[in-house]
Amino acid sequence: MIKNLFLVLLFAVQTTFAQILSYDNSFASNGKYNFTGANYYETRILQNSDNSIYFTYAKDNPSLTSPECVVSKLTANGTVDTSFGNNGETVINNYFSAIQSELKKQADGKILVMCFYANGSAIVRLLPNGLPDPTFGINGIAKIDNIGTDFNSVGYGFYLQNDKIIVYGQATSDPGPYIHYKSIYRLNSNGSIDTSFGNNGSFNTPGNFIFLDNQSNIISFISNHNNTNTYTYGALEKYDYNGQSLTSFGNNGILAFTSNPGGIGSAFMDSNNNIVCSNINNEIFRIKPNGDHDNNFVFDSNTFPFNVMALSSIITEKNGNYYISGLTGSTGETFFISKITSTGAVDPIFNHYFETTGTPDFIGEMVINDNSIITTKGANKILKFKLNTSTLSVSNDTKTNIPSISFENPVRQNLVFSTNEKVSKIEIYSTDGKIVRTLKNNNTNLSELLKGTYIAKVTFENGKTVIKKLIKN
Repeated sequence: MIKNLFLVLLFAVQTTFAQILSYDNSFASNGKYNFTGANYYETRILQNSDNSIYFTYAKDNPSLTSPECVVSKLTANGTVDTSFGNNGETVINNYFSAIQSELKKQADGKILVMCFYANGSAIVRLLPNGLPDPTFGINGIAKIDNIGTDFNSVGYGFYLQNDKIIVYGQATSDPGPYIHYKSIYRLNSNGSIDTSFGNNGSFNTPGNFIFLDNQSNIISFISNHNNTNTYTYGALEKYDYNGQSLTSFGNNGILAFTSNPGGIGSAFMDSNNNIVCSNINNEIFRIKPNGDHDNNFVFDSNTFPFNVMALSSIITEKNGNYYISGLTGSTGETFFISKITSTGAVDPIFNHYFETTGTPDFIGEMVINDNSIITTKGANKILKFKLNTSTLSVSNDTKTNIPSISFENPVRQNLVFSTNEKVSKIEIYSTDGKIVRTLKNNNTNLSELLKGTYIAKVTFENGKTVIKKLIKN
């Protein structure tokens, strides 16, 4: 018996699909904010609830051997907020930006910046108006000697741990033998070192990447290119809230890997405490909180553009998906932004955004909103893209200007559809985002598909699309 239409929209709720449409011309100059005087170190950004933007950059100072760290603020429309700091910016005098500063905002609206000086690192706290917070450190600055960046310039940073601040960076043994390791400190809310943490305020680990998980435990991820021979393939070390070994994990807080993850260039902890990594071969993989390789996450690095480019070191997560960027072209003149699903597949709707600019500048941090993406590019650009969003619901087939299509369903062997519009193609995806068939003709045989749920993206010759769910019996 032929059943009525059972091609419904996903879960019978509103679901938004998006892809980059264009620059947002209401932001700055045609969607691009460019600033002068910046050195080559990358910019950091964060967005406020009113859509204004704080950002850091490195500003050349001829009297110093290194550029000074600067914090600035843009209004929601991309113009400089002159009420912030000194006419729109705060220069942290005599504190330079090594590679890029780190930038975070406390719950009370105060701004925290990590920058550097000759002998170590500093955490600077600014009031929301850009002035130094006199209740923090000395004139708003808390200094920590002997920690800085590592060889790939990612092994430093800080996290907010309730009202405390976890700060970490590369350190060296002095006097020798000369050994690299990470030192992890905790600061009180006033910028002083918290002596109840670790061993009188700090502890050391051979980890390459440091994370703070959802339980405020401290995770040290040791990849195989560290400078010790303690772990052949690397390891995870876990410490509790107060910097003591989490003995319930692994072997007294340590879990050694049994296989080689490759030379890890970047790592990111997602909202589920998974560690998402990329290695020197542009492979992306995921490590579960228990230290196991997550075999449910499968990323194909052999497909374009991942096979002819360099990945950025920054991964951004939104609603369980990962946003990554990179460069392609003969000289890296084209940048791209891609969305990867929670299973490692390229999102079939967002897919990839490409743009040729002529300069090999990476896309850096990304702020992902429902209808826009704000990114940094190189040392002196902030870009805002509009997302082409289509909010679909169970009643969308009756909405004006949206093509209607119906299927004989559930599908057992042939996909039979009925529509008054001309169909260009129908792409069928598995629920993990992988394309399994592309067809155009009516009554196409789908007997090779396994039983289950699929997503059908119908593209009409007029360019419009409809996204629906397909059941295969």
